[in-house]
Amino acid sequence: MRQNNFTKKELAYLEDALQMENLCIAKCSVYADQCEDHDLKDMMFSIAKNKRHHANIIKQELGKFESQYQ
Repeated sequence: MRQNNFTKKELAYLEDALQMENLCIAKCSVYADQCEDHDLKDMMFSIAKNKRHHANIIKQELGKFESQYQ
């Protein structure tokens, strides 16, 4: 199994990516709540769900790194 040896720059990128995913989740959820069109509402919730999945993967990778140094 591959061991994650991230550089400082890669860690910074992952942390930024996590923030961007979380921002997108929040925005899509707000937009979905405001939508009156059912199809558009479903699409926005679907995007938020997909972004939540991405955020969870990033959190797992960051967690693996943190557990190596504790």
